[in-house]
Amino acid sequence: MAVQIKSSERIVPMVYAYSTPEIKSHDGWVKIGYTDKQDVEKRIWQQTHTADIKSVIEWKRNALFEDGSGESFHDSDFHRYLTNRGYERKTGTEWFHLDGPKSLAELNDFRQNHGILTSGSVYPYDLRPEQQKAVDKTVDYYRIHPKTGEFLWNAKPRFGKTLTTYDFAKTVDAKNVLILTNRPAIANSWLSDYNKFLGSESGYYFVSDTPALTKKKGVISALDYMHLKSSDPKAKCIEFVSLQDLKGSLYGGGKYDKLEEIYNTDWDLIVLDEAHEGTDTLKSEIAFDRMKPAFKLHLSGTPFKALANDKFGESQIFNWTYADEQKAKRDWNSDAENPYASMPQLNLFAYQMSEIIKDEISQGIDLNGETEEYAFDLNEFFATDKKTGEFIHEKDVDTFLDALTIREKFPFSTQELQNELKHTFWLLDRVDSAKALARKLEKHPVFKDYKVVLAAGDGKQNESEEVTLKKSYDRVRDAIDHYDKTITLSVGQLTTGVTIPEWTAVMMLSNVKSPALYMQTAFRAQNPYKFKENGQLFRKERAYVFDFDPSRTLLMYEDFANGLSTSTSGGKGSSEDHKENVRELLNFFPVIAEDKQGRMTELDAE
Repeated sequence: MAVQIKSSERIVPMVYAYSTPEIKSHDGWVKIGYTDKQDVEKRIWQQTHTADIKSVIEWKRNALFEDGSGESFHDSDFHRYLTNRGYERKTGTEWFHLDGPKSLAELNDFRQNHGILTSGSVYPYDLRPEQQKAVDKTVDYYRIHPKTGEFLWNAKPRFGKTLTTYDFAKTVDAKNVLILTNRPAIANSWLSDYNKFLGSESGYYFVSDTPALTKKKGVISALDYMHLKSSDPKAKCIEFVSLQDLKGSLYGGGKYDKLEEIYNTDWDLIVLDEAHEGTDTLKSEIAFDRMKPAFKLHLSGTPFKALANDKFGESQIFNWTYADEQKAKRDWNSDAENPYASMPQLNLFAYQMSEIIKDEISQGIDLNGETEEYAFDLNEFFATDKKTGEFIHEKDVDTFLDALTIREKFPFSTQELQNELKHTFWLLDRVDSAKALARKLEKHPVFKDYKVVLAAGDGKQNESEEVTLKKSYDRVRDAIDHYDKTITLSVGQLTTGVTIPEWTAVMMLSNVKSPALYMQTAFRAQNPYKFKENGQLFRKERAYVFDFDPSRTLLMYEDFANGLSTSTSGGKGSSEDHKENVRELLNFFPVIAEDKQGRMTELDAE
């Protein structure tokens, strides 16, 4: 059976305005909305027919900028523009106090200047319902435990953690905010949202001496902030520091004379962003013990261990899972355009390697004179010879790559499927394996047409190869910008806190056993993405995970369904509770696997 893969669908983004002349309170006001899957008339009818309200379409236009970029925009972008321009907006609605002709004139200006205001104002924003719930629940806990409390946001990627954290800090009027992470690469997202939504006009200054941030717009050094604070005692700070630097400080138990001010500051809020991998160590405990007490907000989309160990009670957790997001997408029922519509659905395909390595399976392996059943191991399958650097099972790897591109149930077996999976992310276990696979791909009859990016080790495939000292992220972006098709090979880089919108699939070629790493990697493909092709606009609707270790796949999936829930993590809950969570997840994250006859079949909870 041929595999069914369709990653994107055509959309026609339209922005529109209508008035309701029969409603006096709407005199002089227009409703400004957006649609991309329906025509404007049908969308407006959906909003007005149940209340039997007469509507008049003032205008409808393509939601595309006219600056030559061809980039599309959402009505929320235009809403922010109008707010910055000083137009009144009915709270919690899309109604604005201006008439049809005036709103159209503003739209024309917005489309031509790309929505950029010369005033340089920051964006006003409205939190999504789940973001507001996160803030409200955390505020309630903070009020009771302002210096000793710890709170967890168990929130999947694309939740909007940076903006929501900033809103929480403003709500509790935190004067000193410290952001810690094990992954300094995510610093840019914190700075970007600061510049976009806060800015110095908020009273907060973004402070960091992290090399990735120095000299960037909106950043000041710790020393400059100390001088500024002496002249402006009301100044507030958001300081970004890597967890490694914090633990390495002499004042936190390390050996380097740095970050003294961090340990001397009375922090109102310490944010631990995806730092769960490094906060349970003895060094971390020593560092935190030497800091002044502060409220700690933990941010993670995969806190399996924390929940299993009951580190956080029910009142200390806000949950927002992939299933929650997809339910919100499905059940959205509002006049406003669905804010979750751009989030693709994940699909998991699990393959057995039986046909590819059938010779080994039929022969078994000899252990102490007895033939044992062959146990397949992905890491062993892609193992390399330490001397030559080439694959030990070279012929089997060749057969595997051929199967991917020839046999109809595999993801690259037709030109159509290859066009659906132009940019993909492949996870392996060892750097040498990734290097050997890169060399194989570049010589393969089909995969030679893909630009291979080695996001592992030194980035070199051969000792003689020259590689510019660019970070993996930059090299991936360069490749996607210049090549129609790419494959990124990694042994762990780019699996967390990185957004490559063009990736539509992840290939699991490692027998990784960590549910956190597995799910973080799987979510690399679940990014919103719109693109133009042949003059038409498309949106990514589905993202794919391809796995070649079915038994591991099912264990990971069960962990994903139950390990991030306080009622079922760590083995808690009944078997029926676990099955129900799996059933619910299958609604939004279907699993298609080979049956005993080798046919691809959608699995149920059992």
